[in-house]
Amino acid sequence: MDITRNMNGARALVVGAGLALALAMGAAPTPAMAAGRVGTTKVMVRTEIDNVEFKVPTVIPFVAKADGTLQGPSEDATTIDNHSAYGIHVTNMKIDAMNTWTIAADAKAGTAQNSIDFKVGPDGALQNASAATQGTGLDLSKNAAFDMGYQGIAGGKDKIKLKTSGNVARVTRDIFRVTGEGDQVATITWTVEPGAHTA
Repeated sequence: MDITRNMNGARALVVGAGLALALAMGAAPTPAMAAGRVGTTKVMVRTEIDNVEFKVPTVIPFVAKADGTLQGPSEDATTIDNHSAYGIHVTNMKIDAMNTWTIAADAKAGTAQNSIDFKVGPDGALQNASAATQGTGLDLSKNAAFDMGYQGIAGGKDKIKLKTSGNVARVTRDIFRVTGEGDQVATITWTVEPGAHTA
């Protein structure tokens, strides 16, 4: 089962000596005055906000038990993978409810039909779906658990394994006679940027 989706920005790094960097920034190069026979040129490298390549799960398929407890997929099967040559960090998680489902802080409380609560995130840093539906979503820019190293770094630290938990209650939708992975309850939008979490 393919559970990943590729999200690409431009892949080119801005790399070059002082002259190339100045041109890339739209400024006219300024020659450095060299005394005698020796001169020095700085060599610089940077990236752009959209120069990121990563993959996220296309689906998180929950199975509802009789008591409403949700059984999620293996964390090894639901990962965010960094495919960039430098570290990246998840800065935001935004969740939108779908198909008349109500994303609640506690599905078993209240009276709403088709109520669901769930959490998703790395071990020790699961994020509440209900909180991620508010406003522009959850700001994760300061959360070190959402850092990923460069692609291929030792120990699998170029990916985030996503653990899940949750419950459903008062379900009137047919969650048995559905095709594919089930009835869609939500969409998660992940936003990343180059670098690590901010202090």
